[in-house]
Amino acid sequence: MWHGTTISRSNAPGRPFEQQKMHIVSLFLSLSAFFFLYATASPALQVPTPVSLAKRAARTSPPAGAVVVRGSGTYHEKVLITRAGPLTIYGSTADTSSYTSNTVTITFSDSAAAEGSDDPSGTLRVKKDNFAMYNVNVKNTFGVGSQALALSAYGTNQAYYGCGFYGYQDTLLTETGNQFYGVCYIEGTVDFIWGQHARTWIQRSVIASTAAGSITADGPSSASDNSICAFYRYLLIFSCLFGQSNDFNTLTVVINCSNIIQSSAATTSLTGKVYLGRPWTQWARVVYTSCTLGAQINSAGWSVWSSSTPNTRECLVC
Repeated sequence: MWHGTTISRSNAPGRPFEQQKMHIVSLFLSLSAFFFLYATASPALQVPTPVSLAKRAARTSPPAGAVVVRGSGTYHEKVLITRAGPLTIYGSTADTSSYTSNTVTITFSDSAAAEGSDDPSGTLRVKKDNFAMYNVNVKNTFGVGSQALALSAYGTNQAYYGCGFYGYQDTLLTETGNQFYGVCYIEGTVDFIWGQHARTWIQRSVIASTAAGSITADGPSSASDNSICAFYRYLLIFSCLFGQSNDFNTLTVVINCSNIIQSSAATTSLTGKVYLGRPWTQWARVVYTSCTLGAQINSAGWSVWSSSTPNTRECLVC
């Protein structure tokens, strides 16, 4: 554990940090303290407990007003959801407690290079509050060469259960509001869990790399940007920022038992070629603890953003 110390790391792009000060949060928070701190900092986000998550995942029937995808299949299209009012979408699956049996997939191939920016490249774009989706796979099959989003999520009180998100670069954008991802699968290579302003929890999920790269790219726009990303039990919290690193609220970071793996889609061994993250801005806050890390994770853990812009002066990573 370090706090304000100098860590000897390389400063080359895609390499570990070299002589950069990194504020590391204490790892000895109890789980109860975590929930207390998180509720204090962001009371609007209701994080499901393991018990309530299991009940939601083991659903037997959709609530009134839900949109149900009755037919299994692959839908080749882009979807933009802006509908006012609460909305729930249910996919078809033989096992509602996991993503592994999903039989509904939305897929498309588009890129930020073609569209002019990241968000329009998304296969599924959700721009609304009070949204939930169960057991649907979302893919962007563009591949190497540009940012290409599977999901672009803007809005508060969004929740995704038993969903799969597949891409290469920038797979999952959690950009604004309170967001929750439970028992999901998230796959990519470069910065494939990223965002700037959202408070995001990813719980009991699998994070899979398909080639050498960095998993997370956190980019709060200022030191006062209160973004959070968390995974609890198979839990990875990759971003927490509540003011400066010596602020009490920066302790709202716990990562417990995440499953970070090499994807079966990888064509070569990734041993030592994947980093836990790199700071998109100097206020990035990324932490893993008690996670299951595969051999693909480089022993240094973290990468700088680039040699010319390391973005490590105020970042917090662990």
